[in-house]
Amino acid sequence: MIGNGRTNDPQGVRRRIVDTAYDAFVKQGYIATGMLEIREKASVSGGAMAHHFPAKRALGLAVIRDRVSHAVRQTWIEPLDRCVDAPAAIDLIFGDIIGELAPKGSVSGCPLNNMAMDVSPHDPEMRLALDDIFAAWQEALSAKFQADLASGRASNIQPSSLATLVIAIYSGAMAMAKARQDVGALVESRAELAALLALKYRRVTSAG
Repeated sequence: MIGNGRTNDPQGVRRRIVDTAYDAFVKQGYIATGMLEIREKASVSGGAMAHHFPAKRALGLAVIRDRVSHAVRQTWIEPLDRCVDAPAAIDLIFGDIIGELAPKGSVSGCPLNNMAMDVSPHDPEMRLALDDIFAAWQEALSAKFQADLASGRASNIQPSSLATLVIAIYSGAMAMAKARQDVGALVESRAELAALLALKYRRVTSAG
């Protein structure tokens, strides 16, 4: 029976619950989503739900640590290692996100942004978990800028504050895109960031 199969795969059940919750929290918000709704959408029993996540807060923390963290790492941190410098990586990331969202005609927003706006004022532990993800993102960008500075690719930059600016621009553009259900803010932010970073990297470009 299907029920027995699910019972014998506790990690699969847990994964299904977390995946379902992640999708719901990103699209409609943590506060607006009920545990019963998640349980029904994940097709799990009340007992299985209570076993893995006896409280909604525990599920929220799992979503942040397992799924939101992974989304930021996959979307932003990993591409930094695949590109020659920070401007190339940032332009690639914006391009990939725009290319993914534009055909859909809808924007759910940045998972990290959405969760931070929703839960940070209400739960200190969730706020700290979200802040850890922002910190890892900022540190990865800062390290890339620092490497560009050390290699001579860039000049006259402050890696840490520039990384913060990039995150702020992206987060704001995603919030605007979500509000408008249109990628225009991301397109414009991509172009302005490219122009700004070209000035910071101008010495290297002119030398080449």
